[in-house]
Amino acid sequence: MEEDVEREEGFVPLDRAKAPAPLNCAAAFLALGGEGAAKKVASAFSCAAFSVQRAQEEEGAWLKSEALPGGGTASCLKIGSKVPLDHALSPLLPEQASLTVFDPGRVEIKEALYSMCSCYVTDAGDREVLRNFSSLSKAGSKAIDLSWERGRQWRERALSLFSKKKALSFCIEAGRLDAGVMLLAGWIREEFSLPAKIVQGPTFSASVTKISAECGDGEAYIREEEGGKAFEIGEGGRAFRAPKQEASLADLLVRQMGLLPPDPLYKSCLSFEIEGAQDVG
Repeated sequence: MEEDVEREEGFVPLDRAKAPAPLNCAAAFLALGGEGAAKKVASAFSCAAFSVQRAQEEEGAWLKSEALPGGGTASCLKIGSKVPLDHALSPLLPEQASLTVFDPGRVEIKEALYSMCSCYVTDAGDREVLRNFSSLSKAGSKAIDLSWERGRQWRERALSLFSKKKALSFCIEAGRLDAGVMLLAGWIREEFSLPAKIVQGPTFSASVTKISAECGDGEAYIREEEGGKAFEIGEGGRAFRAPKQEASLADLLVRQMGLLPPDPLYKSCLSFEIEGAQDVG
């Protein structure tokens, strides 16, 4: 099997493999999924990045590595079903490297990896995940969901529009009550010292679809348009369109890696799930 893997797929048995040294040895990235995200992060930060595949065999480990332009290195680690991932990964990490783990699953926090990383990034977007993270954050959690980074454009637009107004109340329309909605509601509470009522929006396919506020001079709002490709921003009876940038998963991860450790405001917003949202509709 080892010879077949080496010959057909470019993998080398782990005991004979040597990952190339990256230019930046202070950071490392592990993607529990495809190779694309690992390569994008490695290129952006000139660091060592790893992706993982499970082999059909129960035992054994193999490695396929490449040096990337800019000084980053991307390696794919293939391991048997009974081989602990942390045991196979540890010898490959640069000394003193700060490891970020990306786990795209429904978030079963993998304790061994969680203990050896500086940040545990997920992409579940589920309210139950947020509840788990809320509890973990009280113990100094290093877990963060990409829902926070996906909501960045909503927060930037809301800050620009509502910070110059005297908001009396806030309402969030949402297609589904997920982590993105709860984090945005928590952020409104932290930023404007007002609760946000959450109501069912006109679609079940999107997370946040509209933020509105009752102000002294009438309603102001931000609404998603064109299937999520634009914002409509209204105030004082006037409305205009603004672009809403789309980002791939790899782009989101690059941005998140550049914002570590997690924003302290994110941890404050997590507590909103513990206290509970004003959930109607």
